[in-house]
This record gives sequence, structure tokens and C-alpha cells, in this order.
Amino acid sequence: MVEKDSSNRSMKLILGVSVPVFIMGLVSFFTDVSSEMIQSILPFFILEIGGTGLILGLITGLTVAISNILKGVSGWMSDKINKRKPFVVAGYTISNLSKPFIGFSPSWEFVLGLKATDRFGKGLRTSSRDTLISYYAIEKGKAFGMHRAMDTLGAVVGSLLAFLLLIMTWSFSEIIFFSIFPGICAIVLIIFIKDVDPTKLDESKLKYYGESREDKIDRKFIRLIIILGVIEFASLDIAFLQIRSEAYITPGLLFLIPVFYLLTNIVYMIFSPITGSLSDKVGRKPVILSGLSILLFSCIFLAIPIESSIFSLIIIIIIYALFGFYLASVDPISRAYIADLAGKNKRGRAYGYYYLSVGLISLGESLIFGLIYDLFSFFWAFIYISVLLFICIIVFSITDFSKIMRK
Repeated sequence: MVEKDSSNRSMKLILGVSVPVFIMGLVSFFTDVSSEMIQSILPFFILEIGGTGLILGLITGLTVAISNILKGVSGWMSDKINKRKPFVVAGYTISNLSKPFIGFSPSWEFVLGLKATDRFGKGLRTSSRDTLISYYAIEKGKAFGMHRAMDTLGAVVGSLLAFLLLIMTWSFSEIIFFSIFPGICAIVLIIFIKDVDPTKLDESKLKYYGESREDKIDRKFIRLIIILGVIEFASLDIAFLQIRSEAYITPGLLFLIPVFYLLTNIVYMIFSPITGSLSDKVGRKPVILSGLSILLFSCIFLAIPIESSIFSLIIIIIIYALFGFYLASVDPISRAYIADLAGKNKRGRAYGYYYLSVGLISLGESLIFGLIYDLFSFFWAFIYISVLLFICIIVFSITDFSKIMRK
């Protein structure tokens, strides 16, 4: 499909987005096939080699913090040298060649080291990749929504592969190492993406790359990224949803959990482009608030003790589906929000500030949750998250960023 602009230039579109956005979606697809083959079973692999809830929280919290803090640094650096592709290529290469070796880890310390290397790669690439998407976007909400949908389609395929390989009695280690093959496909594809110099974008191209209102990052923008970072602090890592879901199923049905994880990713994939396009029309804030409210409802329900039965099985399936909608309503919309508020020449820096804020604020989130889960109980852990979510919803609701939004 081809659309023409007023200067008779043409831009090829695939599924309503530009070809570079689509290719970056394919890169994320193969990377997530690799990542989610691992993530759908990783909490149980960690427990199998001697980990605990606190250790799981340590690995999750520390690696996420490393990733997000590095996103801040790499975003600033990409603007400084005015290049994005080197960060993107290096980041995808490091991640996809390190994480499959988690399967050979004899202890949780090795998992932590390899997972940190994987997240180092993610931190290196993400701000620059999101900046390139915003430059290549026709409608930013739709572009980020479509990218996240393709990313999540990879998560669906990865979760499904993990489930099928478990049914075929593959070990956790074998499944994790098998993830190297889709990872190599991602590395090959990203080489074909061209870099974009925002200083050379002419007015006709700005129709496609997204014209920005201004190039300065002001105090209201800083307030926004801090609030989005606090929302991340109040979020629930799916690893804890996975271990909590054991109580909802009968013993011996552990292989169903990758299927539940698959359901989350299917819902995320379906709703990401929908919520992205909706946010272009009705605004970012209502969509984000709907996702946070659904997560709050889910966390309150997960705090309630329950015995395994057919009823509990239905409930946990619904919660995994709701978690997918929460992700689709918050993750891509937050990224589009950043692009709305940042100038085109400082967009890498803007994403960097955002991820740096998320990394610093969320550093203790998984640790605190895991500590409460281990020392007290799941009840108090989920109540703790619910209280934080309620506060975040109130703060985000009453904060007005409309004055710096592009009209």
C-alpha cells in the first residue's frame, strides 16, 4: 500500500505504518520470541536451581533497573552524537547472544549475571529505537501501538513454543538455549534499518516523521516522566503473577502457566494498536488511567486467598487477560506521550530521561515486593502494590499536561 503527500512523494505503508517501523516491529517480534520462551519459564527455573521469592525480586528489580538507567544514558548519548542505529544494532546483538546461555546456569548468581547482560543490551537500544520509530511514524500512537503489537506477537509465539516444548518433555535448560535461533534472525533484520538525522528532515517529511511543538524539555515534561516512573514502581512484574498463579491450579498442571502467559501476550497484541489509535483520538491520559484501574482491580483480587478448583482456574485466566489489557493501555501509550511532549531534536534525550526515571524509581519495586512476599505473605505483597497503584491513579488524574501538548 502507498500513500502520497502533497509534494507528490510517496511512502510505502505496511498495515498502516511505514516500512522502517514495520521492520523494527519484525526485529522486536523475533527478539520477543526468544525472550518470552525464556520468561514464560524463568521464574520456575530460578526456583529449581535454589532461588526464592526474594531472589526472584532481586533478579527482576536489579536487571530492570540496569536496563532503564542505561536507557537514560544511551538516549542522551544518541542525541549527543546524533546517531541512533549503532545503539540499536549493538543492543539487539548483545541481548540475543547472551540470554540463551542462561539455560546453562548452575545457580541463580549466573542467571543474574546473564540476565543483567541481556538487560544491558535492552538499555542500550531502546531509547534510540523508540526515537527512530517516532521519526518514521505517520501517527505516533498508531506506530507505537503497531510496534508493540508485533513485539507482543513474538511474545505469543515464544510462549507457545515454550508450552509445546514442555509438552514434548524438553527441560528448562534446553528450551532456554533454543531461543538463540530467533534471536539471530532479529540481529540480521536490524542491519537493514537506516539512521535518521532529524536536523535534515524537511517540512514534507515532518508529516511522516512527526512534527514537534518545541525542542526544549521543560519542568512539566520532567513532572510527567517522574509520574510515569512512579507508575512503573507501582506496577506488578508478571513473574510474581506467575508464581501466584500456582495457587489457582491443581498440582501437576504447571505446564498451563506458559499458556496463561500466552493469553496475556495475545490480549496485549490485539489491544496495543487499538489503544494506540484510541489515544490519538481521545488523548493519552484516559487510556493510561483505564489500564492502571484494571491492574488495581487485579491486584486486589490476587490478594484474596483461594483454593484450587475449576472456579479458581477461570479466575486466573481472566486475570492474565486483564493483565494483557493493562500492558496494552500503559506501555505503548506512555512512549507515545513522551514523543508528544519532546522536540524532534531532543527526542532521544527525552526517552532517556523517561527510562532513567523509571529505572531509578523502580529499583526497589521488585525487591520490596519479593521481600514482603517471602517474610509475610502474598496477601500483604499484593495489598502493598494496590495501595501504591491507588495513589498513582489519583496523582496522574489530577496532573494537567495539556498546556504543553501539541494542539
